[in-house]
Amino acid sequence: MPIQRPCLTCRNLTTNIKRCDPCQTAWERNRNQTRTHYKGDYQRRAKQVRDTATTCWICGQGPKQGDPFQADHVEPGKHDSELRPAHRTCNAARGNSKRPR
Repeated sequence: MPIQRPCLTCRNLTTNIKRCDPCQTAWERNRNQTRTHYKGDYQRRAKQVRDTATTCWICGQGPKQGDPFQADHVEPGKHDSELRPAHRTCNAARGNSKRPR
């Protein structure tokens, strides 16, 4: 007899490893949907920032091999805030803080 475990989503007992069949189907359907984090003209503005970037606004250095520029929000969490170019590593190190490190 297979061991029953609680479904990770609905907590009903199931013999599946993680989720019952209905919850697994819903989870896979949601997982495969295309997600757009930012809407509106963000993609156009971000491309323009990356294409015209000459220096990183965080460290002040120019392009680095293997560390491309990204469009970084001046005010983290606000999708419509000003975008400035930043190296990927500088942007990651800054995280969600409001000031460059």
